[in-house]
Amino acid sequence: MNVPIEWKPAAIHELQRHLGGFTDWTLCGGCSLDLIVGRKTRSHTDIDVGVFRSQLVTCLHTIGKDQVFLCRPAGGRVLWDGSAIDPGVHDIWISDRDRKRWLMQIMVFEDDGDRVFYRRDPRISWPKWSHSSSIDGLEVLNPLITFLYKANKLKMDEKDVMDIITCIEGAVTRRCSERRHV
Repeated sequence: MNVPIEWKPAAIHELQRHLGGFTDWTLCGGCSLDLIVGRKTRSHTDIDVGVFRSQLVTCLHTIGKDQVFLCRPAGGRVLWDGSAIDPGVHDIWISDRDRKRWLMQIMVFEDDGDRVFYRRDPRISWPKWSHSSSIDGLEVLNPLITFLYKANKLKMDEKDVMDIITCIEGAVTRRCSERRHV
C-alpha cells in the first residue's frame, strides 16, 4: 500500500473538486487567516479544512476511502476502511488518487446539535452560526477559534506563532475598518 510522504496541497479553488458533492466544510489554518487579512502572510506547506464530526463519515465517503488516512492519536496514519471514525481521531489526511502526495488535512470539530465544542475543554463551546463566515463565497473559520487552537500549546512551531500574530493583527485591522465605515 502506498502512503504519501510529501505534501502538494490543493489550491483553495480546487478544494471543492476534491471534496466532491460535500459542501459543508470550512477553510481553516494559515490559508484561512490569509483570506481574513487579505494578503499572504507566510508560505503554506499544507491546507486545512474543517468538518463537523456529525458529518464526517458522509464527507469521507464522498472523497473515497482509498484517499483517506486517519491520523492515530499515538502517531502514524492508517488507511480508512469505510467504517465509523473513532472519537480519538481528530485529524485526517487526504491523498491524491495515486497516493503519491497529500492534498489536504481535515480537522474534525466536535459538535452536538447547534453547538461546537472545543475538544481540549468541552466547557468551551460556541453556536454553529459563529463557527465561520463567508469571504468571497468561501466559508472561513472564525479567527478566534484558530487562535484558541494555536495558542493552547506548551511549545509552538514558528508557523503557529506567525498565525497567532496574524489573528491578533487581523482582528484589529477588521475592527478599525468597521469603525471607519460606521
